[in-house]
Parts: sequence; C-alpha cells; structure tokens
Amino acid sequence: MMFLVAEHFRTAMTVIASPDLIAKLDHVLKAGSPDLRTRMLQEVAGLFLEDAHRLSEHHVEMFDDILIRLSESVELRTLTTLSRSLADLHLVPRELARRLANHDDADVAAPILRACECIPEADLIDIAWMRAEGHLSAIAGRKAVSQELADILLMRGDSSVLRVLAGNRGADMTSAGLAMMVDAAERDAPIADALIARSDLPPHVLSDVVMRSTPRQQARLLKLARPDIKDAVRAAIDAGAARASANPPATIDDAKARATAMTKPFSV
Repeated sequence: MMFLVAEHFRTAMTVIASPDLIAKLDHVLKAGSPDLRTRMLQEVAGLFLEDAHRLSEHHVEMFDDILIRLSESVELRTLTTLSRSLADLHLVPRELARRLANHDDADVAAPILRACECIPEADLIDIAWMRAEGHLSAIAGRKAVSQELADILLMRGDSSVLRVLAGNRGADMTSAGLAMMVDAAERDAPIADALIARSDLPPHVLSDVVMRSTPRQQARLLKLARPDIKDAVRAAIDAGAARASANPPATIDDAKARATAMTKPFSV
C-alpha cells in the first residue's frame, strides 16, 4: 500500500493531483499502523526533498497538506528528523513548518525556529512569549533577530539564551536591550565575552561591560578583544581602576559600631 500511494503521488507531481489521492492517504491514516504512517511520511518527505528545487508553489502546497496529515501521529524522533531536513530549504511547506515551529517539544521545533525563513515574525513573537528556553535559544540563533524579538528574549530567557543572543551579530538590540545585556554580562562571564566579540557594540556599552567586570574578567576581555578595540578596552580598565581609587569602599570602625550597638535598647 505504501509503495503504491507513494508512486501515485510521484506521478501526480508530474501532472496534476489525482482526485482520489487524499482519499488513499486518509485510508492509510485510518487503517494503517503507526509504523506504516511513519514509513509513509518518510517516503513522501523524501519525494519532496528530492524534487523541492523544481516544484511549483502549487505542488509545494500539495505536499504541505499531505505531510501535515501524515505527521499527526508519528514519533517525536521522526518529527525531529523531518524538521531538520526542511529547516534550510528555500521553499518549504509553510503550514507544516509553522506547526513544527510551534511544537511542544523543543527538539522538534528548534531546527525550524533557528533556520527557516518562512516563519512569520508574529509567530516567532508568540512562541518567544509562550515557550521555554529550548525554543528561545533557537530563536536567539536566527540569522536575523528584530529588536522586538530581542527584547522579549532578554526579558524571558535564561543565561543560555542570552549567551546565544549576545553572540549573534544578526540580533538587533535596542538601547534598553543592550542595558539589560550589560547587566547580564556582569553576572555571566561568557555573555561579556560574546559582547566584546561583536563589531557593532557602541563604545559606551563596550566601556560599561569592561568597567563592570572583575579584574580577572577584564584581563580575559583584553585578551579576547580585536586589535581595533584593545585601546578602548584598556582605557575602560584604567577608568574603572581610577574610579575605584577615588571612591574606596567605606570601612567600619568596629569599636564605634560596638559602642553604638550597646546604647540601643533591647527589645523582646
């Protein structure tokens, strides 16, 4: 049955879809075992990948409908493989890609979220608001991340998400977003490292990252800095040291503190 349906589908691609094609596939879905549905999905996906470079939009839409039907009751690992195989294609079945991107399992969604260019910005924003770190990290690694999307990732993501975003040269961050990233870099050294490597970092943000780092971290940042910004990193280190010298931490007079404590009334 699987071979006959697949061959029927291949023939339909060269002419026009047969009226009973959907009926045949619906029969497979209703009567077939999970293993048969999985093999059928793999077969049809293979046909699509083989011919994707020369298919018309109409044929891609046909594949979209068929693949959605076949993918509804298969194992996660099969869906993950399908997602990986489709993610880098220029022309993909759009509705299938959207469903994979919205999948509960991050392993299934991540390849599409990271690489597929057909996912609408509105979908990415919804997913960024609703999903957890696995989905967010994938979005943070996209070729281009808008300011709105970057702000959401900064608000909702953990350190692993922010590390990916900080190292993504295609992530466009607002001034407020950069301020949030500098705050995160003060707590997480890899984020600071990723920021220093960016060629688009404004000078004042670069200075903030360096000055708010520990001396050991500053030494590492200086080592990691590109030749064209090493002088700026050194200047920020010197400025931070000068500020620390001018404003030494207040010391506590232990004797005075004890005397003050002794004069305070004791309450039960």
